[in-house]
Amino acid sequence: MAPPVRTDEQILPRIRWVPIGKSNCYLNEEKSQPSPIFKIAVDILKQTNFFRAFTASSTIPAIYIQQFWDTICFDSKAGSYKCQLDEQWFDLTQDTLRDALQITPVDKNRAFSPPPTPDTLIKFVNELGYPREVINLSNVTTNDMFQPWRALATIINLCLTGKTSGFERPRAPVLQILWGVVNRAHIDYAERMWEEFTQSIHNFTEDKRNLAHQAQGKKKATIILIPSIQFTKLIIFHLQRLHNFHPRPESPLHLPTEEPVLGNLKFSAKGTKQEVFRMTIPNELINDDIQGADYYDAYLEKVAKHQ
Repeated sequence: MAPPVRTDEQILPRIRWVPIGKSNCYLNEEKSQPSPIFKIAVDILKQTNFFRAFTASSTIPAIYIQQFWDTICFDSKAGSYKCQLDEQWFDLTQDTLRDALQITPVDKNRAFSPPPTPDTLIKFVNELGYPREVINLSNVTTNDMFQPWRALATIINLCLTGKTSGFERPRAPVLQILWGVVNRAHIDYAERMWEEFTQSIHNFTEDKRNLAHQAQGKKKATIILIPSIQFTKLIIFHLQRLHNFHPRPESPLHLPTEEPVLGNLKFSAKGTKQEVFRMTIPNELINDDIQGADYYDAYLEKVAKHQ
C-alpha cells in the first residue's frame, strides 16, 4: 500500500486531540463477579443476538479515533451523520453500527416487532418491581429497581453509556432493550443502540460548540471527552476493512486494554445491604446451562431469604 497522503499531525495536530472519556464500558467475561445475580444476568444476555456488542473490541490507530470525532457532523441534506477517516468521507447509519457490531441481523422474511411504547414500559417496570408506582419513565432510577432486573439494566446501561451512578435514570432505549430481553421479543436492538450512540454524538458536538463559545468569552474552558470508545473503534475497524484505507502502522494504537471495563456492580440500595426481589426470572430465560449451575441455586436461596 502506498504511503499515507497526510501525516498524523496534518490530519489533526496533537494539541487538538481530545481525551477519551470513561464511557461505553466493555464486558470482560473473564473478570466475573461472585454474586450469582451477576452471573445469571450475563448468562441471560448471552442468549440474545446483541451480546457481542458488549464484548467485542479492536485495535485502531489513535489518529482515526480523533479524526472520527473531530469531523463527525450531521448532513441535513442526506439525513445522516458523516465522518472522515483517512482521506474518505463515510455515511453513518444504524446499519453501519449493526454491521460493525455484527448484531441483530436483518431478516427480510421476519420483520422486527415495534419497540414498546412509554406506557408499555411504565407497566413493565411496575411488574418487575419498584418501591413505588411508576407514573413517568423519567423518574425511574436503576438504584431503586428490584433484582435481578436492576443488575441487567445496570449492565446494559454501562455497556451503552458508561454511566455508573446508581441513581442514573436510564433512557428509554435502555429500558426497551431490557423489555426485549425479558420478553424474548424480536425488536431491533441495533436501532436502540444507535439511538444511544447518536445521543452521545449530539452531546459531544453540543459540548464542543459550547466550548468554542466559552473560549470566545474568555471563561474557564470545560473539558470535553470522546464518548463511546468501544463502538467508535468497532465502526472504524469495520469501515477500514471494507474500504481498505491506510492502516498507519507507524501511528500510536489504541488497544482493547485501554477501554473502560465494566466494574463491580452494587446489588442493594445505597445505605442498606437489603436486596429486594419481586418478579422471578421467567422460565423461558432459564436455559439448561443456568439451571445446572451452582449459582442458580445460590440465586434461589437469595430470593427465598429476601422475599
